[in-house]
Amino acid sequence: MKFIAWLLLAATAAAAEAVKLPLDVGTLKTRDGKVYEGAKVTGNDAVGVKITHAGGVARIEYARLPKDLAAKFPRDREAAKEQLAKEAKDEAAHDRAVDKAVVEKKTPAGEADSDTSDTDNTVVEAKPVLQGNPEVKIAALNAYISRLEDGISKASNTVMDANAKAAKYASSATTSVTRSNAYGDSTTHDVVNQTRLNRAEFQRKRAEREQAKIVEAQRLIVDAKSQIETLKRQIKE
Repeated sequence: MKFIAWLLLAATAAAAEAVKLPLDVGTLKTRDGKVYEGAKVTGNDAVGVKITHAGGVARIEYARLPKDLAAKFPRDREAAKEQLAKEAKDEAAHDRAVDKAVVEKKTPAGEADSDTSDTDNTVVEAKPVLQGNPEVKIAALNAYISRLEDGISKASNTVMDANAKAAKYASSATTSVTRSNAYGDSTTHDVVNQTRLNRAEFQRKRAEREQAKIVEAQRLIVDAKSQIETLKRQIKE
């Protein structure tokens, strides 16, 4: 048994010594059908070989290599498992760092706090208590209508501002991030900035509140004008 183990170690050592890097392999077709033109092996580790090729660089696992090329390199499955586990952990940490950086870039420090606080002071004024003769009441109602119309104008500006901000935050809340792994494969996924989505939702609700105020003020104006007409008829009588 010891002799057999020695032979295996000797064979592994011989295989390692037989490979001189860089190793020019020309066209390299992997077992899963991917083709690399102008391929040259520049290094190897527990998982696979590192190559340069016409399209750039890549790492190919031993299991994907043609059998004759894979046989030139020593294999240590336990070392491969440990290395893959470490790389997965490192890649996950890197992804978290990238996602955080994207979110921070999309939410600059010091961005206006007013975008998530209700500072609008548009108030729908209740109809005043009318006193005096009809002419005095009509004057009071006309002044009341004027104030309501001024409030509608302010609320309309707030609605436009809120809708514009909601659109801005919603459009910038999602960013596509492309990453390449050690094998040369690229993946793209979306990174969502929840802070921006929250700001967009707040602005939409802000616009809805102001629009509701406009509707209520318009109703009060109609009522006030109707009352004015009634008072005018009283004067004529």
